Amino acid sequence: MKKIRLLLMFSMLSLFSQPLFAAYSQWSLGAAVSYSPVIYQDTPSNVVGIPMVGYEGEHVFFRGFSAGYRMLPAGSPQNIVFRLMYDPRTFKPDDSTNANMQLLDERKSTVLGGVSYQLITMVGMFEATAGSDIGSTHNGLYAEAAWRLPIRMRGWGLTPSIGYSYNSEKINNHLYGVSQAESTATGGAIKAFDADWDGQFFVGLSAYMFVTKNIRLTGSIRYLNLEGDIENSPIIEHTTSSTATIGASYVF
Repeated sequence: MKKIRLLLMFSMLSLFSQPLFAAYSQWSLGAAVSYSPVIYQDTPSNVVGIPMVGYEGEHVFFRGFSAGYRMLPAGSPQNIVFRLMYDPRTFKPDDSTNANMQLLDERKSTVLGGVSYQLITMVGMFEATAGSDIGSTHNGLYAEAAWRLPIRMRGWGLTPSIGYSYNSEKINNHLYGVSQAESTATGGAIKAFDADWDGQFFVGLSAYMFVTKNIRLTGSIRYLNLEGDIENSPIIEHTTSSTATIGASYVF
């Protein structure tokens, strides 16, 4: 379950930890703490601390567990971005206090690859992303559409965001499905569940503030709402969740 929390934290920190006007070839080093509520049945909430390493170049960027290459320089009105991201979403049966949940198969992490189209306008940045599992864990496909509005002031900034993520049945079954063999192992206590193509809405707000010229504080909160067929998964305790993070880093 710790890895699920890490994914949510990295997805927010990687998008918002760098100011829009950051100098090229900028490195940062720091740490963050993230809190997330329970997702799977009878699995406790968790607080996770993790180091953050970042690099922002004109074309190349590295943000924690993600990396990418922009076809055009950063800040261009339109851009194509190629991405790689470690996807730590997983489930370890021993994390749950539910005896039946402990009989399920482990959900393992993987590496996702994708490509994004970005459009910067007067009313914010629109981004559409599509990609797939390149770690051969579930071989699923995913897509995401998002809108973000960076508000930058002298030494601080805010970024509200809203979007929708859509996953193929292979991803959803990997995370939320229950095979017939798993159901049988629980004596039918957990019924078999075959997930379809579905996704989730998200709303977020992130912020940063420079305490000094080199020390930057970051924070974010994100609300996630699973929808469609996923809501019927028998191994999910809640279909909505909110994750918060706070961090500090030294900018070189």
